Amino acid sequence: MVAAKQAQRLRAQLTTVVQLIADQVARAQSRLRPSDVQRKAVGDFVTAIDVRSEKRLRRELLRLLPEAGFLGEESDATAIDNDWLWVVDPIDGTSNFSRGLPHFAVSVALLFRGQPMLAAIHCAPDGGLFTAVHGTGCWRNNRRITAPAGRFDDGAIVGCQWFRGQKEMKFLPRLQSQGARIRTLGSTVTQLADVVMGRLDGNVQQQGRLWDFAAAGLVAVEAGVKFTDWHGRAVFPVKNLLIEHTATIAATPAVHRRIAKLLRPYAG
Repeated sequence: MVAAKQAQRLRAQLTTVVQLIADQVARAQSRLRPSDVQRKAVGDFVTAIDVRSEKRLRRELLRLLPEAGFLGEESDATAIDNDWLWVVDPIDGTSNFSRGLPHFAVSVALLFRGQPMLAAIHCAPDGGLFTAVHGTGCWRNNRRITAPAGRFDDGAIVGCQWFRGQKEMKFLPRLQSQGARIRTLGSTVTQLADVVMGRLDGNVQQQGRLWDFAAAGLVAVEAGVKFTDWHGRAVFPVKNLLIEHTATIAATPAVHRRIAKLLRPYAG
């Protein structure tokens, strides 16, 4: 497939770009001042580092593939109807980043007609640089990896995020009904990477924008994780690039079946 070959051709170059941005973001965290943090909306923040990083990502990525459109969290989208589209989150987990917490990530995906074909994410907690190409596998720091089987019993740990201020969260007791413990780490990207690495047995999101999950979702799928909405339908390819939020489940198949069954009454 021509698109897959193009993605494979760009993998090494994208890895270099994401590592460069991740290094800059890490250095900037220690120099962050209160005046660098601005409120975008209720419970939603942006830093000067987010904005600068996204501007640089836009320049570097469009240099790699000029015919692609660009969709980022911190700037206006351009040419999103093009076949190729870069989808970027310069810092996933900005609230963590701005408070000196380690759970944040740099995330870049390249989509072809709504299907993520190439992804690179750098997760600050462990310095892991994950890459994936559609249909060919997943790598962490250039070593091919596959997600472990996971579990869903009283030893399980499941990542979970929900809408800010949400009061109707009846799904949470359902998730915990088999003994699973819940973790909310504040970064969709790092939580999906934790599923890939087996640190989490699954991840459940009540919310998430395309830039939150386009890259990490492809990494998860290529590592053998099932990534669906709460109805059990595959998230990729994405039909509506500007949809406000997508509720997702990520887990290896046996665990995914059990989580999806529990969440079915709340799928909407």
